[in-house]
Amino acid sequence: MRAMNAINRLPVLWLCLLMAAPLSRAAETRLYTFAFANGSLGWSADFADYPAGEEEFYQLESGFSRLPAYLGLERPFALVLGGNNHSDDLCMFLRRKVTGLSPDTDYEVRLRARIASNAPAGAVGIGGAPGESVFVKAGVSLTRPAADPATRLLNIDKGNQAVGGRDAMLIGDIAVATPIDAPRYRFKLLENTRAPFLFRSDASGEAWLFLTTDSGFEGYTRLMVTRFTAEFVPVP
Repeated sequence: MRAMNAINRLPVLWLCLLMAAPLSRAAETRLYTFAFANGSLGWSADFADYPAGEEEFYQLESGFSRLPAYLGLERPFALVLGGNNHSDDLCMFLRRKVTGLSPDTDYEVRLRARIASNAPAGAVGIGGAPGESVFVKAGVSLTRPAADPATRLLNIDKGNQAVGGRDAMLIGDIAVATPIDAPRYRFKLLENTRAPFLFRSDASGEAWLFLTTDSGFEGYTRLMVTRFTAEFVPVP
């Protein structure tokens, strides 16, 4: 009888052992939020699609800058990108490495940027509109986005102007409601509401966030970025 009781207890014992065994951790949603009133927060800028050595002629500008006082912010600071698009294809971009993603996992990425722009909606410009023809894209890449020092060509695929690429998708443009004859900076929220960006992490769980302009307007553009968020949602 004792032998039979011991045998009957074996399934219970195995169940306890299985419950005590460590389970593989399911991928979790990760949210990365950056409010640039607090500084650059590890982001850096670069420029692509212009002739090497022509930085002064293209009036390239990047850094941490004060927003106009009339916007009424308590901490009026943002990251700034500026340049004169003589090449009709100037790419001005920001990048940052993030860590902590689940390895080898498929994600849907929701990307959102709040910008301040003074490009009037409906205005006419050389090569394209100063607002609607300055396209903004965002994405995620396993490769650190950078321009080749010799050719100034971008090493990831952002697509071309209004069309996205493998590493970035269109999230809007910089046109805002402001008078054409006396433009003032206005806030605008850009996001990929129509479809998420699809990304697969590698074994490191690291990735590069990417925010860029892709301009058809052959003039000077100055864009200020106040906030950026990226939400990585595991694909079931």
